[in-house]
Amino acid sequence: MPPPLWLMALAVGVSVANPFYSQSLLPKIKGAFQLSPGTVLQAPMITQLGMALGFLLVLPLGDVREKRGLLTLLAIGMALACGSVLLAPSFGLLLCSCFALGMVALIPSLMPPYLTAITPEPTHGRMLGIILSGQFSGLLLSRSVSGWVAELWDWRLIYAFSAIVMLAIALLFRTRLPDVAPTSKTSYWRLQRAQINLWYRHPLLRRSCISQGLLFGSFMAIWSAIAIYLSSPPWQFGPAVIGSFGFIGLASITAAPIIGRLVDHLGPDRIVLTGVLCASGGFMLMGIHKQALSALALGLMAVDLGVQGSFIANQARIYSIDSAARSRMSSQLFLTCYLGAAACSTLISLFWSQWGWAGTCMFAITLMGLAIVVERPTWQPRTHE
Repeated sequence: MPPPLWLMALAVGVSVANPFYSQSLLPKIKGAFQLSPGTVLQAPMITQLGMALGFLLVLPLGDVREKRGLLTLLAIGMALACGSVLLAPSFGLLLCSCFALGMVALIPSLMPPYLTAITPEPTHGRMLGIILSGQFSGLLLSRSVSGWVAELWDWRLIYAFSAIVMLAIALLFRTRLPDVAPTSKTSYWRLQRAQINLWYRHPLLRRSCISQGLLFGSFMAIWSAIAIYLSSPPWQFGPAVIGSFGFIGLASITAAPIIGRLVDHLGPDRIVLTGVLCASGGFMLMGIHKQALSALALGLMAVDLGVQGSFIANQARIYSIDSAARSRMSSQLFLTCYLGAAACSTLISLFWSQWGWAGTCMFAITLMGLAIVVERPTWQPRTHE
C-alpha cells in the first residue's frame, strides 16, 4: 500500500525546494563572491537551465523504466548535488553545482504521473491538487527557510540540511512505494523521437506547454528580481525578511485542493484561463504600486494563485490525452516551463540595470498577454451537443 498523499506531498515539497533556496540567498551570495546584481542572477538562471535539460533528457525515462527505482536515484542525486553546492569554493563551481542540482530536480514532475497511474481517474484532480500544494509549498516556503538560516547562521547550511533530508526521502521511496510497470518498452532514442511526434499530434499539449511556460517564466523571473529589489534602497531588507515573502504563497497553497476539485467539476480550460488573468492582475498591481509593500504582497499572492491554479489544470489536461505517455508529456510541460524560466531570468539578469523593478513587471505583463492569446480556444465556453 502506498504512503498517504500528504506524505508524498511533503516529499515533493522538500524536493522542489532545493533548486530555489538560492533565490532569497542572492544578496548573501553576491557579498560572499563580490559579484554585481546582474551576475548573481546567473545562479537561478543556470539552475533552471539544468532543470530544463533534465526534463528533456531524463524525465522521459519514467515511461520506460520502473518509476520507484528512478525516484530513489533522483533523491540520491539531489543529496549529492546539495553537498556539492555546500562545498563550492568559487562562484564558477557554485554555478556548476546549481546546474547539476537542476538536472536531478525531477521528483516533483515524476511523482504526478506515477500517482496518476495508481489512483482512480475521477479523483485525479483532487490528487494533483494535494501533490501540487506540496510542490508549491516547497517552492514558496524555500525562500523563507533559506532566508532565516542565512540570517541566523550561514547561507550554505541549508544545503547540508537538505542533503540529509534527501537521503531520508530516498529510503522512504525505496521501502514504501509500490512498483509501477513501465508503460512503454521502446528504446531511449525512439522515446525521444516519440516526444516530437506527441508535440505535433496534440494541439492541446502544445497549448498547455506554451501557456504554462509563459506563466512560469514570468513567475520565476519576478521571484528572482524581488530579492534584489528588496535588498536595495529604500528597502535594504536582509535575507530573513526577503524570505518571509514566501509566506504570501500560503493562500495559493491552501487553495490547491479546492482548485483540484474545481478542475474535476468545471474542466481544466476555464481554470487555466482564470489563472492567466489572475496572474496578470498581480503583475499590474506590483508594477503600478511598486513602493507599497502591501501591493507587492497582494500582487505576489495573485501571481502565485494564478500560476498554481493553471499548473494543476494544465497537468490534468495533458494527462487525459494519452495514459501511456504521461511521463513524456509531463517532460514537455516542465521542459517548456523551465526553459521559459531560464530565458526570463537571463533577460532580467542582462537588463536589470536598465529595466529595474517596473520594467520587470511590464515584461511579465507582456508575457501574460501572450498567454491569453495562446489560450484563445478557451475564451468561449464549449457547446455540448
